[in-house]
Amino acid sequence: MCAGCIYERGSAKMFAGHLEGALADLSECLTLKPDFAPAYSIRAGIYTRMGCCKPALKDMDVALELEPDNAGYLHNRGVILTAMDRYDEAIENYEKAIKLDPKGGGTYNNLAWLLATAKNSKFWDCRKAIIYAHKAVELGKIGAWLDTLAEAYAACGDFEKAVEAETQAYELSRPPNEKFRERVAMYRCGKSYSAWRSENPVN
Repeated sequence: MCAGCIYERGSAKMFAGHLEGALADLSECLTLKPDFAPAYSIRAGIYTRMGCCKPALKDMDVALELEPDNAGYLHNRGVILTAMDRYDEAIENYEKAIKLDPKGGGTYNNLAWLLATAKNSKFWDCRKAIIYAHKAVELGKIGAWLDTLAEAYAACGDFEKAVEAETQAYELSRPPNEKFRERVAMYRCGKSYSAWRSENPVN
C-alpha cells in the first residue's frame, strides 16, 4: 500500500466533509508510515472538526516532535489550544509561528481574534489585537481578517473604525456574510462582539 496515496485520499475526504472516512485513511497511513508528520497534522485537523481536541493536540505534539520548526504546525496547535481555552499556550504557539513565518497572515489574524475575544478577559489586549489584525490585512485583504480588525477596534472602543472595517468585510465576503452585516449594526450601537456574546451565552 502507498502511504502517500492514502494520505492524499484522506486529506481530500476531510476537505469534502467526510470526516469518518478521512480519519480511517489517515490512521491507516500512519500505521504504514508512523514518522509521517503531515499525516499527524491532517488527522489533528479531522479530530478538531469532530470536536475531539485532546487527540488532536496529541497528534499535533507528535507532528512538532518530528518537525519542531514547522510554522504551520505551531499555528494548528494554537487553534486547538484556543478551542480548549488554553489561551496562554495558544498565544505562545502563535507567536512562535510568526517568528518562523512572518508572512503567515492567518496566524496574525487568529492571534488578534484571541486577544480581542478570549472568553477569559485576562487575555484581552485590544491594542495588540489591532496591530496583529493590521498585519494580517496587509498580507491579504480578506473579509474574515477585516472582521477581526473591526472587532479589535470595537474592543478598544473605536466604533467608527470598527464600522468602517466591518463594512469592508461584508463587501468583500463571497457569498455575502450576513453575520458581518449584523456586526456593522452592532458596532453602530456601540457594542463589541465580546460584549454581545457575554450577554447572549450559548447554552
